Amino acid sequence: MEIATEEANNPIKQDVKKGALRFYKYSDSLVNYGALPQTWEDPNEKNEDTGCNGDNDPVDVIEISADAKPMGAVYAVKPFGILALLDEGETDWKVLAIDAADPNAEKINSVEDANEIYPGLVDDVTDWFRMYKTAEGKGENEYAFGGKAKDTAFTMRIIAETHESYKKLKAGSIPNEDLSLN
Repeated sequence: MEIATEEANNPIKQDVKKGALRFYKYSDSLVNYGALPQTWEDPNEKNEDTGCNGDNDPVDVIEISADAKPMGAVYAVKPFGILALLDEGETDWKVLAIDAADPNAEKINSVEDANEIYPGLVDDVTDWFRMYKTAEGKGENEYAFGGKAKDTAFTMRIIAETHESYKKLKAGSIPNEDLSLN
């Protein structure tokens, strides 16, 4: 499921790739997966950290709490790290976060803290996103930074930068032909 960024009110819909419904064939997701509202990865701007342009979507969120959330759930998260997936030559940021209401949220302030409370989960998620397209006969995804998650300060900088890009897009100072901003 994806946010339909080209449709009014940006509904959550089944993802379509090359005219066909898209399903994950690799395995079930290990985490809750969503996006940060009012962020946008600008496809016309090269990110200085990754050397790649943005993927024309909101910033993705990998939320690690043990409770599965219903599709479309809106809730506060606490970011603690970020992965820079390089998907077909585009930067596709993946914010690592925990539900702000999760009992472990107070204890998780970094990737190291997450690894202590949920041993191996960050590595498992990193591997899942590296490998999931291989089930479709494609190659492995690549990451910037050797596949290592960046720290909370870096994460918050990327969130702030992509929020600024969203504000410019919304204000009309960045050309927009495809996205619905209603």
